[in-house]
Amino acid sequence: MRIRLSQSGDLPEIRAVYRSARAFMAANGNPDQWGDVYPYDELIVSDIGTVSYVVIDNDAVAGVFVLQENADEPAYREIDGAWLNDGPYGVIHRFAAGAARRGVGQCILDWCLARTGNIRVDTHADNAPMRGLLAKNGYAYCGVVSYPGYGERLGYQKTVNTDA
Repeated sequence: MRIRLSQSGDLPEIRAVYRSARAFMAANGNPDQWGDVYPYDELIVSDIGTVSYVVIDNDAVAGVFVLQENADEPAYREIDGAWLNDGPYGVIHRFAAGAARRGVGQCILDWCLARTGNIRVDTHADNAPMRGLLAKNGYAYCGVVSYPGYGERLGYQKTVNTDA
């Protein structure tokens, strides 16, 4: 598996991965985090070539995610809890793997941490598979963050920056 910046030609496969992820979440007790339409097509298109990355496996898009490096995520400014540090961080959003794709999530987390050294990510309380993946990879639960209009999310962080 390899990761690269998304391109406009990836759009049909990116849409398919997100459709698959929405169906997976709904089938696994998390129908509300993304509902039937998130991420919206306009958002997907605006991310392409800038902050959206694809995981390529066997010449096909196996996963998609957004990595915002040196982020200042407004929802993360206030947390019911505490982040591990106040250093510069990257944020992972819109994290999705295609159906029956093993190892894609691990690949994404490893790549993002290697790239930034300090990652924050959030997920819905009902997203047990994502919470399990984060725990398995040593992400610390830091508390609850709120997104206006979308509700509360569980915030996690992992860092390799011991001086951050």
